[in-house]
Amino acid sequence: NQAFYDSAIHSRLPEDAVEISQEQHAALLAGQSQGQVIMPGKDGKPVLADPAPSHLHQWNGKEWMLDKAAASQLLAEAIDQGTDAINNLVDKAYRHVTRFQPEYLLREQQARDYKAGGCKGEAPLQVAAFAKPAGKTACEATDIIIAQADNLRMVMGKLGALRMRKFELKGLKTAAEVEKRTAEILAEIRPIADKLGEVGK
Repeated sequence: NQAFYDSAIHSRLPEDAVEISQEQHAALLAGQSQGQVIMPGKDGKPVLADPAPSHLHQWNGKEWMLDKAAASQLLAEAIDQGTDAINNLVDKAYRHVTRFQPEYLLREQQARDYKAGGCKGEAPLQVAAFAKPAGKTACEATDIIIAQADNLRMVMGKLGALRMRKFELKGLKTAAEVEKRTAEILAEIRPIADKLGEVGK
């Protein structure tokens, strides 16, 4: 039961108790304090081991093992978790844009219409609302609005393409490969997501 007993303290010991020396006891506790776990060896005596790589690994008295069925389950779980992580990060980034999307689309359309008309006449409401606090003329504001809209569309296109890379996970053979690929994809998504995080502030 992975517990220590002292005959000087405990009057009754479990039938399967295994005697160890004080030195062995101290070594086991020292290893445990460093993050290792105490497991039963093949001879029944406690040994130090690294923590189980996953909740599906089984201890055989010497090392952690993973049978074929457990490996398949672990792979499926890793794919699901990786897919969720990628989708959730992109979804969070999109929300910064979709929060005020009707406003962005209206401003872009008014800017493009105003630009098409040669920036003549009174500026549309959305263009004027952008120009005044920015200290820009209506025509300058129009160019900025259009450039921002084009850039935002390009950035979201990149983000969408990266999100589709989640399907790469299904072609991998081990959970470790899936976790590595997921980390790589997330690392590419984060800088773009951070840029979108500035939208709408």
